[in-house]
Amino acid sequence: MTDLPPIDSDVENLTPNLYTGEPPIISAGATWKKVQSDLSYAIGANVHRSWTAQLTLADANAREVVLAAPTRFIASKIRADYFDTLCRLWLKHDEVAPPRHVKLAGPISIADNAHEPIRPPAPRKRSVEEKMRPMASAKRSQTSCVDSHAPSKAVDKVQSGQRYKFDNFITGTANQFAYSALQQVTHQERVNYNPIVIYGKNGSGKTHLQFALKNQMETQDDLARVNFISAEQFVREFVGSLRGKEGNRSAIEQFKASLRNVDVLIIDDTHFIVDKPASHDELLQTLIEMISRETQVIMAMDRHPDELEKASPRLKSYLRSGLVCGIEDVDYNLRLRIVDGFIADRHALGQPMPPFPRMVRECLAARVKGTPRDLEGEFNRIVARADMTGVAITMELVESSLADTRFNESLRLTMERIQRVVCEDFGLDLNDMTSKRRAQIVARPRQIAMSLCKSLTRKSLPEIGRKFGGRDHTTVIHAVRRIEALRAQDAELDSRIKKIETILKPDHG
Repeated sequence: MTDLPPIDSDVENLTPNLYTGEPPIISAGATWKKVQSDLSYAIGANVHRSWTAQLTLADANAREVVLAAPTRFIASKIRADYFDTLCRLWLKHDEVAPPRHVKLAGPISIADNAHEPIRPPAPRKRSVEEKMRPMASAKRSQTSCVDSHAPSKAVDKVQSGQRYKFDNFITGTANQFAYSALQQVTHQERVNYNPIVIYGKNGSGKTHLQFALKNQMETQDDLARVNFISAEQFVREFVGSLRGKEGNRSAIEQFKASLRNVDVLIIDDTHFIVDKPASHDELLQTLIEMISRETQVIMAMDRHPDELEKASPRLKSYLRSGLVCGIEDVDYNLRLRIVDGFIADRHALGQPMPPFPRMVRECLAARVKGTPRDLEGEFNRIVARADMTGVAITMELVESSLADTRFNESLRLTMERIQRVVCEDFGLDLNDMTSKRRAQIVARPRQIAMSLCKSLTRKSLPEIGRKFGGRDHTTVIHAVRRIEALRAQDAELDSRIKKIETILKPDHG
């Protein structure tokens, strides 16, 4: 970064600041370290490492600073999701009065135009040839229907997908890779990975991400031809083309054109297409054609391509040749944030939303150990019961609603589970429960876990001590007494332990 030109003038960059007595670039560096530390707490350590930690201090003077991102995509992502938080923290820590203005730059624009913030790439201009293409294919991208008498179910699905956006997709370690992979498609100037395959359990959020991509691209460019087609549509229209009234060849060519004359092709539930030999072959030929044209293809399926039993080795090879992203099981913290997102969505849409206490939300997230779709179903049922019967949303209502579901399983509470829940709440590794570390950041949660093992299980003191790295029973007694005393003195700690007990309560008994 030493070859970067100054923001305004060399004199202003080198003149010591009136308040700090340091050159602006030095004081800005100290401020940036403080901002990064707070960002890790404000947006989460994992998110910070993935995005904002990649920024570097490129330049500074008495009035403004420039932070540089290594790529335009990272700059656009930070500007869209984290820049407001970053600026707020800069205002908090900057010792210059008035606080300096923060500007964001990408790797290309720093040298030439450091003053201009990075913006998502403008929609690409279409060639004359593209503008002359029949608009019928663009219209067909909304429904992907060849047969004019086809049912309207496909149209309804696409229209209902308008509510799915990147902004209301809750991310975590389970789905961050898939989210980032599809979001980068909206900014890419050329196809980077083709195809992009997203796989995961039914209800894990694959369809949400695909609709989010379609909606975002059509918002950026109203001429964008994005064809979203489900496996059911693909098979139905393919079979229909073989029986077409206009003659088989004409109908088949029309079907192929509806798939291939697009900018982006999105195919949902691809595994169903693979199960049928004829549609399998058509899918393979379409994929080969799209890759050769450098036209982006997105596919979603319920398993890794290697696990598609009826897929040919050639098709598996093409599916693996691009980018394969798995969506994993969501953990407790992500489930809790998803519940908060459901509540925010209902408020935004003006839908009835009775008060939903924090402790009750935590209980729901702890009990429904399923997919986001499972969580949404149970959430809707609880809200509907409260709204229609006029009762408050309480722990008892959650227990009652889940009584006849598969989430009513009563699990035996183990000491290992207590350790895991405590570690999850305090952000520790399970090994910290048995380690010799005595730092309070580790020792206090360990004492809490020991105390909960004593109160929630029938294990003896020696058994508890052995579970915590072979500690003596007197250590366990000390931990129990210490936590009891702290809970009586510290209301915040007491509330936090009660929350953990609430999470463990369904397993206890």
